[in-house]
Amino acid sequence: MKQAGNCLDAFWDEEAACSLAPLPMPPHIPADALGAAERIAYRLINHAAENGQPCPVNIDIEVAAGFNSSSMGPKLVRKLESRGLIRVSRFQRFRLVEIVATGKQTARHPSMQADRPLVRRGARSASAMGLPSDRKPYAAR
Repeated sequence: MKQAGNCLDAFWDEEAACSLAPLPMPPHIPADALGAAERIAYRLINHAAENGQPCPVNIDIEVAAGFNSSSMGPKLVRKLESRGLIRVSRFQRFRLVEIVATGKQTARHPSMQADRPLVRRGARSASAMGLPSDRKPYAAR
């Protein structure tokens, strides 16, 4: 049996150990409670955490689950998070995911150099919320 290079290689390889092993599930969730797409996304994220790889990006999750929509990757991750299967720490361009059942976490992405938390569109600036800012104030005219 060959060792898979990344999550998608292992997913498409029918003989890979990760595709044959049962998924680690928390005790409050029955194994058959997940839909097919959620199982695929959970298996990809679990495989990444088990092998110390970065969390799969949205496009990888969408391709593996068979979706063409670019919004399905984040929706699947949010569904898994709302069911209590994973805990997600979101950053500006990447995310770290912890599998609740095993406590294992995905690795940092190699190009992730700063721990800037995710700031959603339309969020108020730090100065508008009364928090200190590192920006210089504009000169009054």
